Amino acid sequence: MAGKLCFGKQLNNAGAGRLTASKSFCEGMSYRAGGTVLQRPLADNPHEAGSLDALTWETGWTIADDAAGGVISKTAYGCCAVSSDVVPV
Repeated sequence: MAGKLCFGKQLNNAGAGRLTASKSFCEGMSYRAGGTVLQRPLADNPHEAGSLDALTWETGWTIADDAAGGVISKTAYGCCAVSSDVVPV
């Protein structure tokens, strides 16, 4: 939804620094949902290790990985635009 931020977990404040985290969360989820775990490993996280963007990317990736063999629930994907296709195992 336009104007919403989502992170996969509660964050205490929002702001410009959080925009990239929300984008990273959705990108991580989309990345994992786009192929099998061997094709789309967690190690492919493009963000600096330990950064908020890296952590939210990993959270999104993990949500999609947890849904492998099924679809990601609306509750889990929040404001991200995700496919209703089955996440490859």
